[in-house]
Amino acid sequence: MDHRDVDAAWAESLRVLGPLTGQDWTVRAGSLTWTCAETAAHIGHDLLAYAGQLAARPADAYLPMDLSVHPTATPAEVLQVVTACAGLLGHALAAAGPGVRAWH
Repeated sequence: MDHRDVDAAWAESLRVLGPLTGQDWTVRAGSLTWTCAETAAHIGHDLLAYAGQLAARPADAYLPMDLSVHPTATPAEVLQVVTACAGLLGHALAAAGPGVRAWH
């Protein structure tokens, strides 16, 4: 796996989720307790966290950072945030090279 896999996975996610931005994302995401918007923001958080881990390469913990998506963000804006996070991870992976590892 490499940055192209992340790019392809997010492109597929956008293909599926993009047409649904007119829907109500304040409802629960399936059987989760999170809403659809919270679930999407969580995906962005994880992508950003992994990008940060690759960039900083901490030895024994996650970086003490968090992603905050404004509660008033529309579904389309939430997807833009997650797209940015996916792009950051893709770039971090491409720059890191195949031998680089980060704490997880």
